[in-house]
Amino acid sequence: MVDRGEDWRSAARGELLGLRSRPRGWGYRKGASPAVEPTCLACLGLLATRRPAGPESRDEAAAIVADAADWLADVQRPDGSLGAAGASSGPGWPTPLGLLLWRACGGREGPRRRGVEWLLREQGESWTSTTHASPVLGHDPRIVGWPWVDGTHSWLEPTATAVLALRAAGLGAHPRCVEGLRLILDRAIEAGGWNYGNKSAFGNALRPQPAPTGLALLALARQNARTAIVDRAIRYLQEVLPGIRACSSLGWGLLGLRAWDSAPAEADRWLAEAFQHASGRPDAAPKLALLLLAGGDHGTDLFE
Repeated sequence: MVDRGEDWRSAARGELLGLRSRPRGWGYRKGASPAVEPTCLACLGLLATRRPAGPESRDEAAAIVADAADWLADVQRPDGSLGAAGASSGPGWPTPLGLLLWRACGGREGPRRRGVEWLLREQGESWTSTTHASPVLGHDPRIVGWPWVDGTHSWLEPTATAVLALRAAGLGAHPRCVEGLRLILDRAIEAGGWNYGNKSAFGNALRPQPAPTGLALLALARQNARTAIVDRAIRYLQEVLPGIRACSSLGWGLLGLRAWDSAPAEADRWLAEAFQHASGRPDAAPKLALLLLAGGDHGTDLFE
């Protein structure tokens, strides 16, 4: 068992580097072709736990992250998006993660500009004839956010990551970003937190989930005041995360709490225990990356 927080972070970094696909990125499983989401998350996790290099030392991970960022630029499509499987056709929902990584690495102004332009053009379908919240959907379908797939309705998670990427690009006051924040607030569940898309269906309230709740809190941080919606979401995460060791739920949930300076003191122990469950799995790369993001000194900085 890992006894000290620094031990699990060092072990997770080493294991994550060992899961890198050849060449230049990470796949969803060891040996699989690189894909955009696990590559971005892995790089962000490494950056979140980086340590200052001494005068005679060099962080090997820094060169690997830079190479992965260049690979993303190489597979960027002509319209500016990043497909889920790189250059292949398919939805461009991972594009905000690429923008966050490029911003963190610096440079790559051309790919960043094209990615932002695509993100500002991309939007979910809305129903403008509706004058109030839909009783079937439980939210206002007129509000425009971002979809998972072109030509479909807006969902919470792609909207939250788009807002984070635009804010990091200095466009926090852009109308699309403001509208995205409005969508996030509209989708909040009355009892606290967020589900993946709706807050209710056919009049029945849906259950909140830790990962989308953490993402929503990240997107709202430093853009909105601490409202009752935020307070209820924080209380929800503080109640459920002590019993959760699933990496995605715990990682995003703790990132959301840390963005509002509300993470419990026991959080590092939870992360160490989640690492023990994820370690050694062939599909561990995105799991380890999210744990490092949530446990690193620079994790929330990468989303500002």
